[in-house]
Amino acid sequence: MTHLIRTTALVAAMATAAAAGSQVSEIDVTADLSAIENYEAAKAWTSLETDLETALAKNLVGQIAGEDAGEAAEIHIEIDSVALASNFKQALGVGEWMLKGDVDIDMPDASKDMRYDLTVSADQVNAYYPEGTDPAAVSVDSEVFYNAIIDAFASNVASKLK
Repeated sequence: MTHLIRTTALVAAMATAAAAGSQVSEIDVTADLSAIENYEAAKAWTSLETDLETALAKNLVGQIAGEDAGEAAEIHIEIDSVALASNFKQALGVGEWMLKGDVDIDMPDASKDMRYDLTVSADQVNAYYPEGTDPAAVSVDSEVFYNAIIDAFASNVASKLK
């Protein structure tokens, strides 16, 4: 919950206009330590929970419910798996970079609740790299890759609430 308070403060400072879409009262991301499948992933993804919560909040600017708001959606994500293959393994086709989690969006109207598994892999993040980035040159411990996969995951979840 403390992540949500910090995230809400960040979003409140960034918000300039209310967006159409469902209001969100809670963003909670948990990652099972056993989900991090290799040393490279553990080393590169130390702040995964906080970073994903922040990316979701940025995507939902204007939709974060204030304390006086009525009922609002709650987002709960449990990261199941994080795998970062080396560039060599990726080139051989025996490894894959990916972030996988269970997404649970509880809407004020329970008939509109959403629950689904989301997997974002390296093949899907090219659109999230800064302009001019060569995807073949991105390494598993790269901040560019990390930010792109976090942004891709957060954008998918946020799109369900727009």
